[in-house]
Amino acid sequence: MTTTVTAHMRTCGKTNRVTAELQDDGSLKISIVSDCPNVRIYAEKLQTVSAEDVCDFRNSKVVDPDVRASLSVPCLTPIAVFNAAWIELGMLSKSLAKDAGENSVSFDLE
Repeated sequence: MTTTVTAHMRTCGKTNRVTAELQDDGSLKISIVSDCPNVRIYAEKLQTVSAEDVCDFRNSKVVDPDVRASLSVPCLTPIAVFNAAWIELGMLSKSLAKDAGENSVSFDLE
């Protein structure tokens, strides 16, 4: 099985599709397709994560400063990685995610 989550970065006009695929050894293969060169650099560095990487934010490879160095701070791609991995691992219900459709950040500016 694979799980794909899309991060729509409207502030920079980029779209990033993250796919997580559970491997036989329990690791997750992460594939990211993006029209952003900075996200493609991130994707090259990430490629595989462990269940611990998506459960322990503080020590996670997903947000490791050396891995995500090419990304801007507000980039939602790492969050998309967490979501795809959680669904793939069964830690977030696929039906709940499907019913929700999306999570979002809104700018409440005056």
